[in-house]
Amino acid sequence: MNFDKVIKHIVFWGLFLLLWSVHDLNYHKDILANLKTNIFTFIPYTILVYLNLYVLMPKFLLKKKIISYVLILILAITIITIITSYYLSFYFKYIDIYLPTSDFFASIAGKIAIVTEVILSLGLSMTLFLTDEWYRKDQSVKEIEQKQLETELNLLKNQINPHFLFNSLNSIYIMLDKNLKSGKKMLLQFSEILSHQLYEANKKSIELEHEFENLTNYIDIEKVRHEDLVTVKYSFPDHQKNFRISPMLLLPLVENAFKHGQSSKGYWIHIESTIEYNNTLSFKVENTVSNENLKKPYKESKGIGLANVKRRLELIYPNKHLFNIECSNAMFIVHLKIQLNENEMFNS
Repeated sequence: MNFDKVIKHIVFWGLFLLLWSVHDLNYHKDILANLKTNIFTFIPYTILVYLNLYVLMPKFLLKKKIISYVLILILAITIITIITSYYLSFYFKYIDIYLPTSDFFASIAGKIAIVTEVILSLGLSMTLFLTDEWYRKDQSVKEIEQKQLETELNLLKNQINPHFLFNSLNSIYIMLDKNLKSGKKMLLQFSEILSHQLYEANKKSIELEHEFENLTNYIDIEKVRHEDLVTVKYSFPDHQKNFRISPMLLLPLVENAFKHGQSSKGYWIHIESTIEYNNTLSFKVENTVSNENLKKPYKESKGIGLANVKRRLELIYPNKHLFNIECSNAMFIVHLKIQLNENEMFNS
């Protein structure tokens, strides 16, 4: 039994003793005398309460041996009632002489009063015990769920497209032969993307500005890789320094556009992001879809990356986001809105 639990038990018995001694003022007007008497009276009650909480309940009640539990508890209550009845009768007859009270506790009515006290102490203690057990188990379940969610989020965040890595390295290698200056710039951007993935992705939130910088690096590399086949237009909000967002949340939306929009005849991607009223981030990606991808089932065209984004949004921004996907007329449109609250704006 830890220290906190000991304190709880002391407080429980202290309050129980005080309240019952105040109640006894109806019969005996000296509160100190009542406290002294009840201290000794409650010793059998205490024994029964702890016998019930730590022996009878675990061995019988919680194992659904209801009949055995009830029979043993009735027997224990009967024994405690008889012991307390004789003790109080003796106490008020020979120690603290108060004959009417002595006769009362020796009578059937006195024993019924004692049974009432015993049952009350058992009922209160069981209620508090079970409430405390429920609270501890509830906290434990929440802690386990939180750890599971954190693990799931880390797995989702740390998924980086291996094709992008290999293709980018190959493009950088080729660019270094063609144009050393442009190749070095690509290599620096690629390094910053990896740094973002390694060091920023493990944080709960990062500055929105950093997320957009990572997107800009990614877009620039992809534009070089796809050369003249793709036309990309993008705009990010100028005032974003006070806002924070879960890292690597927007990148899969842009990755998806490059992946499913590819066409040997050329394609275009439009990315537009704004900060709207009520601290709402709007992020919209539009891209043409190749004939091959148009033939794929709609669910397949959404891709694993978008499914991961949807799951992360459910975990991080419940009831604070809108995520809409449309695929029609050779166009694929993803529109995300997230309401950023104060914690996400100012805290890591």
